[in-house]
Amino acid sequence: MLETLLMQTPPLAPLLPTFGLGEFGSAELLFGALLLMLVSSILTMLHKNSKIHLIVSTIALFLIIASCAYLFTLTNPGPGALPTPLIIYGVFIISPFSAFFIALFAAAILLVNIMSYRYSSDYNSFSLLLAFAAIGAMSVAMANSVVMILLGIELVTLPTAFMIMMNGKQYIEPAVKLFIISAIGVTMLTFAIALVFPFDSQLMLSPLVPNSSVSGNYLVVLALVLFIAGLSFDASLFPFNLWVPDVYAGSPANITAFLAGVNKKVAFVALFQILFILMLPYLPTFALIFQVFSILTMFFGNIAAMVQENVKRLFAYSAISQAGYIAIGFATASAYAISASMYQIVAHTFMIIGTFAIVLWLENKNIKSIEDYSGISTKNPFAAIALSVFMLSMIGVPPLMGFVGKFLLFTGAINKGLIFLTVLAIINSFISVYYYAKLIIAMFAKKEKAHVPSSFTINIVVWACLIIIIMFGIYPQPLISITNAAANALLGVTPIGILTH
Repeated sequence: MLETLLMQTPPLAPLLPTFGLGEFGSAELLFGALLLMLVSSILTMLHKNSKIHLIVSTIALFLIIASCAYLFTLTNPGPGALPTPLIIYGVFIISPFSAFFIALFAAAILLVNIMSYRYSSDYNSFSLLLAFAAIGAMSVAMANSVVMILLGIELVTLPTAFMIMMNGKQYIEPAVKLFIISAIGVTMLTFAIALVFPFDSQLMLSPLVPNSSVSGNYLVVLALVLFIAGLSFDASLFPFNLWVPDVYAGSPANITAFLAGVNKKVAFVALFQILFILMLPYLPTFALIFQVFSILTMFFGNIAAMVQENVKRLFAYSAISQAGYIAIGFATASAYAISASMYQIVAHTFMIIGTFAIVLWLENKNIKSIEDYSGISTKNPFAAIALSVFMLSMIGVPPLMGFVGKFLLFTGAINKGLIFLTVLAIINSFISVYYYAKLIIAMFAKKEKAHVPSSFTINIVVWACLIIIIMFGIYPQPLISITNAAANALLGVTPIGILTH
């Protein structure tokens, strides 16, 4: 078990080697591919050749995934061995944890980029903004300080707001809402960093030492609350998620896929880093907070989704409830549960991107409500079956990936004695059956004669997500091993044995 390995692993922080970028070609490849994607986007803006950019950016993102695979192996010697993260100029840290999430973000951005090629009103501008957002997301994953996390989150959120706004006047409202929410979250994060500064003037990601003075501890606890609140806006945790339905439903579906598949996951990565490294001495406090957040988020998302008629709003509330399931790992605060949360993050990333790829295609045919979805099974059987598979995975039906993620999360919570939380999570899974089934029944209940083919780019994205959801649902062990290694790398800087079952 991962916990056993952690008990045998000494504190890592004093032993981290420092490497120059040139010593590892894979690290150079990673940053070079990011630069290639950005330069290609700028040239696309100048020369208006979107097809070449799509090809170049696809190659760049595949190079990022390949370099992350090698970096993951390089920094993860195996069970029982000491992880050896690479610190690059003191700014970035590349470990199995960061390599795992950089690869995930690259895959998600690749799929969003492909689905947007035919359906973005200004693909050239969109691709440039997407490149900046990609740099921000990956900067958070390999951040070595809280300041870099703050900058990375802003570099993700601001381009996303402009992506929404550039589609026309009708999209200004959701863009402004996202911008305002982002500003509030950043203000809270900045205030939290200011409170932490007296305890760690370098603002590096290392465990804070509790102060002997009562007032000092109060300041750190206040910083903890502000960190959680500031990041909960982007992570869609209750009560900081009231903006989500309006922004998700009001944005083009390809950007909604990016919001749910990347922006939200970046916030969870930041929460992993800040809570389980910086704020680790206060683990009992934030674990209790997330027990409450998890329960409220699941119930809010699922109950609100039951009364929705607009499909995008339905999946917006569904995404909120899924955030509640992911939060179980933070509430449980064990190594096993952290790994389970990472697995569920991967599952939901591909479930929601695949879902919104189909929603994007239908939205462009003015099919938006549950009633409009009637007869989709005969208009396009593949789209109806694929969307049904994604929804069944969100419910947690075996042998799909969503089932494995929930099973791991529930097992971790039970092992930690959180039976009450597990029972409520299972109840929420049954509640979600109602609104997912309502849409599935609508798609298959009515027969239509007309056949409506979906585009090639949409089919690529949907097929990719389907293969991942089914493959890791039937054979999850490889991905579980990867998330275990990523969790071990995250917790490698913690004191011996601080996290147990």
